[in-house]
Amino acid sequence: MWATAAAVLSVVVATASLAVMVVADLALSRGGRGDLRVFGGGGPAFAMAVLSATAVGVVVLRTQPRHPVGWCFAALGASVGLTGASQAYGSWGLYVHGGAPLAGSAAVVASTGFIVWQVLLGLVCALTPDGRPLSRRWEWVVRGLLLAGLLWLLSAALGPGLLDQAPFQDVDNPWGVDVPGLKAVRGAGAVATNLLLVACAVSLFVRFRRSEGDERRRLLWMAVAVVPVPAFVVVMFTAAVTGADLLLDVAAGVLVALLPVSAALAITRYHLYDVERVLSRAVTYLLLSLVLGVTYAVVVVVVGDGVGSLAGSSTVSVAAATLVAAVAARPLHGLLQDWVDKRFARRRYDALRTVRAHISAPEPGSDVEQVLREALQDQDLSVAYWVGDRDRWVTADGRNTTPGPGALTVERAGRLVAAANSGSDLLATVVRVAEPALESAGLRAAVALQLQEVRASRSRIALAQLQERRRIERDLHDGAQQRLLALAAQLQAALLNGDPARQQAALQTGVDQSRETVRELRDLANGLHPAILTDGGLGAALDDLATRLPVRVHLDEPNRRWPLEIEATAWFVACEAVANAVKHAQAATVGIDVSTDARGLVLRVKDDGRGGADPTGSGLRGLTDRVEAVGGRLSVTDAEDCGTLVEAVLPCGS
Repeated sequence: MWATAAAVLSVVVATASLAVMVVADLALSRGGRGDLRVFGGGGPAFAMAVLSATAVGVVVLRTQPRHPVGWCFAALGASVGLTGASQAYGSWGLYVHGGAPLAGSAAVVASTGFIVWQVLLGLVCALTPDGRPLSRRWEWVVRGLLLAGLLWLLSAALGPGLLDQAPFQDVDNPWGVDVPGLKAVRGAGAVATNLLLVACAVSLFVRFRRSEGDERRRLLWMAVAVVPVPAFVVVMFTAAVTGADLLLDVAAGVLVALLPVSAALAITRYHLYDVERVLSRAVTYLLLSLVLGVTYAVVVVVVGDGVGSLAGSSTVSVAAATLVAAVAARPLHGLLQDWVDKRFARRRYDALRTVRAHISAPEPGSDVEQVLREALQDQDLSVAYWVGDRDRWVTADGRNTTPGPGALTVERAGRLVAAANSGSDLLATVVRVAEPALESAGLRAAVALQLQEVRASRSRIALAQLQERRRIERDLHDGAQQRLLALAAQLQAALLNGDPARQQAALQTGVDQSRETVRELRDLANGLHPAILTDGGLGAALDDLATRLPVRVHLDEPNRRWPLEIEATAWFVACEAVANAVKHAQAATVGIDVSTDARGLVLRVKDDGRGGADPTGSGLRGLTDRVEAVGGRLSVTDAEDCGTLVEAVLPCGS
């Protein structure tokens, strides 16, 4: 509740302060004192500081209400806004209106507000990123800064005489009181505050040297704010020399705004594992800008002294300098980036170099997973590849797997490719570079999965063939073979007996037994491949099945014929699915639907049983192997209403 109230109050104060500055500037312009306008001087810097500090304060207060830096930035935005508004109102009230209420007090606030800024900035340096001083000793530095800043602020605000800050050098302090030793207290407070402010800034560097891991990366966001400081100093110096006040104000405002933004990024852990990359890129582009600027200037001078004098124009030197800078920009960027990474992000540089070397020239026998392990120095790293048409994760050799919790997923063109598990903080950076190699490895993993399935299918088919052969042998041994042996024994006995009547009876018995054996062998053969399927096709075979079981058959093209192996496969799928429905699912009716589409022959067997069929069971697994052997696909799912739906898609040449 208090954090929300502080956030709202800071927004109100910042908005009101900016509004006062704008209105007072308009009044100063109308009163003929446009030289005193806030936005004619440091106004842009004021505005950017107010907006950045207030915005960061609100964000931190809303996300981490107990973090003291959020309160510091909210107070900083409010104090900078009040200082700017006081300067604008005081200038108008004293130099245009000539006696506006509280104009002198506004001048005092404008002249002493910077003391509050210094104290708050020191607190930010000492309490970033975790909200606590570095140690007990550094806690005393923070307390000393608060005490020294308070003494300096009070002594400066209550000191008698003329104010120090422009444009109020000729204004007598309306708050001044004659207290002995107040001037000495003011001097001591100023010196102590500035020294302790520097000490708080030093504590930030000490904290960085002592830190490691995530805390070190959080502090690197503060370094991101420090990197462009030289460039901004050059811009501000150039603007001051050339009289470009607007450029000077904007550069100063941006520089002031960088600290709150960087501190907020550090506190909220924003893109924590990309901070090294951001820092190295910032340093690289800063160096590249300096090198290109020097190159441009050198070429302009050299060409201007040589060729330019002959051509009689400076256009030649400018064009040559532009051409040289444009040509050199790309190679210089690569060289400088490598140089910066080697010195400021060596571990990242080595990891990326290892991965890029594998991508550009992969060594025989090496795979991207092993390369990632070497690059990240993490032997526990694992990569799972997504096979979309199988809807499963697999390893590089095609074995089923599951990515661990917190795995980093990899996508290419909006398509899921892989997932990597590692404890390394460089995983995201390295994987981003290795995406092409991971995509290729994913394709190989899909092929390996298919090979695994083919090997398993061949093994199951071989086993099924062996079992079927043994069944046939057993049926022949127990049935037809025994009948033929008994018949042979009877005929041999009649032949030895010599009685014509007995021989006649034996011959009649032999005829009957031979016919019975033929029927038994025909039934056995029909179990392997029904004759009606060969003669009448799939439709006739399914109609015959429907006469013996509660099966409803629907064929889009009843008289159509397909290749014999396709019809046989569809027949066995239908028989097995119907048998499972009747024996295991307790189905009352079973529907068989045969149609054709662009995929080929589509056979659907749906029952009204209890469902829950196991596709990995021996029967359905055997059907899957049989269907895949002819290039088809078999799926077993629970029907939407009830029962089970078995669908086989069999490709055919037509």
